[in-house]
Amino acid sequence: MKLLLRMLLRLPVLLAALGVAVYLMSSDAAADTAPDELRELLERAEADGAADTREWQNLLQYRERRFLPGRRSGTRDPAFFLADEGWRDPQAEIRATLRAFFQDPASVPEDEQHPQCRFPARRAWLLERLGADVSWLPEVDCPRFQEWYQGIDPHEVTLVFAAAYLGNPASMYGHTLLRVDPPEQDDDSRLLSYVINHAAATDETSGFVFAVRGLTGGYAGMFSIMPYYEKVREYNSLESRDLWEYRLNLEPHEVEQLMRHTWELRGTGFPYYFLYQNCSYRLLELLDVARPGMNLADQFSWWAIPTDTVRTVLAEEDMLREVVYRPAERTRLDHQIDMLSPELLDLTLALAEGERDPGSVNDEINQQDRALVLETAYDYLNFRQKSGDGEQDQRERMRELLVARSQVTGVDGADAPDRPETRPDEGHGTLRLGLGGGERGGDAFASLHWRPAYHDGLDPAEGYIPGAHISYGDVEIRFDDGRDRLELERLMFVDIESLNPRDRLFPSWSWNIRGGAEQRLRPAGGRSLMAGVDGGGGGTWQAGDTPLWAYAGLQASAWGSERLDGGVRALAGPRLDLRWQGSRVRGHLRGEGFWSTDASAPGWRVGVEQALIASRNASLRLGVSREQDFGIHETSVQAVLYGYF
Repeated sequence: MKLLLRMLLRLPVLLAALGVAVYLMSSDAAADTAPDELRELLERAEADGAADTREWQNLLQYRERRFLPGRRSGTRDPAFFLADEGWRDPQAEIRATLRAFFQDPASVPEDEQHPQCRFPARRAWLLERLGADVSWLPEVDCPRFQEWYQGIDPHEVTLVFAAAYLGNPASMYGHTLLRVDPPEQDDDSRLLSYVINHAAATDETSGFVFAVRGLTGGYAGMFSIMPYYEKVREYNSLESRDLWEYRLNLEPHEVEQLMRHTWELRGTGFPYYFLYQNCSYRLLELLDVARPGMNLADQFSWWAIPTDTVRTVLAEEDMLREVVYRPAERTRLDHQIDMLSPELLDLTLALAEGERDPGSVNDEINQQDRALVLETAYDYLNFRQKSGDGEQDQRERMRELLVARSQVTGVDGADAPDRPETRPDEGHGTLRLGLGGGERGGDAFASLHWRPAYHDGLDPAEGYIPGAHISYGDVEIRFDDGRDRLELERLMFVDIESLNPRDRLFPSWSWNIRGGAEQRLRPAGGRSLMAGVDGGGGGTWQAGDTPLWAYAGLQASAWGSERLDGGVRALAGPRLDLRWQGSRVRGHLRGEGFWSTDASAPGWRVGVEQALIASRNASLRLGVSREQDFGIHETSVQAVLYGYF
């Protein structure tokens, strides 16, 4: 009985040993019957340690794991591997790949591709690495790959950055893509080039569901190829996003390998996260394949903000060839409007609204102004139409404006806006650390601040969109001298504010939303950590061309804590802001009033905060506030020195 029990306990070991023996025998048998060239390539790959090189593992999309030792591929898609364990065993994958390259072409079904055609980047790298040439491999025709490659005709690569777009959770930090230009292109013909884009594969229309699934890896990320003009129309025209084009100094053979690898990745699904393994991160992996040794993707382990990835690419020596700015249609239109005097703006609006006949302004103003007014009225109507808020009879009015403009001869079209002095990649770093101190309720405190991304209204403004505040994971930890302990003052998972100054042509609305936990006044006195959400909307106005903005709107919020009566409390009330949007001095004065559902007396809060910008990556922030809630009054003063990395 004991003998039988020992045999049963050893059965798994015996089966495993038997499996290894069968595998080795089958491998040896296969190698024995393989062509001499295949045996030689297998031996060279083994002796060279090719499977352990970064170049081979980059081709398999291997990266260091964040919580466990070792490297694994970023995809588990079985179609991307030729060995069952190829996603975690680069040695098995290199053997399987070499063997597959010797597959008889006649045995490949018509609707499938020969492995040499399916993986041209691996083929090129292995032949070069192992000192072989194409004559070693069976001769294979790859018409699909050749047609695709010749249709794109790659010559050089441009990294394109689309500015942040608050209307889409996936694009709040901006977006990057790679444009592949054929030879002898100019700025206009480059619209016909193709772009390599990586994005979440979804038709989801709910912004909330899209945001939640995008943050938690609920979508598959896919590569796609499309004409550049489609993306320019989407970004420049429909979403009013400026485009920055960074022409990269890649060698022809590097561009060639990048395109081969792009072909291999078509149809391969990757986990997609808005903040980490996103569009920008995957493009870095492509560039790592094109030019081995840069290891760009390795520099992003927890989050990958598009502007940070652009900085990382451009930090490579002699990588940047040229920068081209492609302003959005709204940027061009705003520039034209800025050129109009108040009287000409009145006339432009009258033409756009159909209150004036385009032909009636012929003798009223000079030719230069007439051309500008007619162009601006037409561009305004055209922009509204593309934005979906045009009127039904607008087309005829637009035609009349075009006819009238064609009769103003000898006058050039409106100038394009100048390129901003600071590019997005030249703005402050997105990681912010701060050290501060102050006093609240008579007790002194010291504070430590950490925010992984991205920008708020008092940070250095150069390189960022005016009025856009996008912050994730903002943390403040305090040591409170009165309580004699360390405590979490604030953890805001998300904090977004979009301020759009209203004018006569664009009466836009402003909005804000934030959610997380923060220390708030409680009924019994003192403060407790409460979790909740806060949001609102209203209007923003700019005082002429000055950096003074004013905001007025309504706020509503809900906060929960065991220290509250009933555990939950909802509040609503007005909010007024005055903001100074200077380049070196920025600040805001804010007043809020609110009524709550717990029948406590109305509360209010007023505060002023000022930022002194020392440099692109350093600022000092000073703030003082006073608030009243639950009949308790409290004053707070704080100073924080911020650094941006």
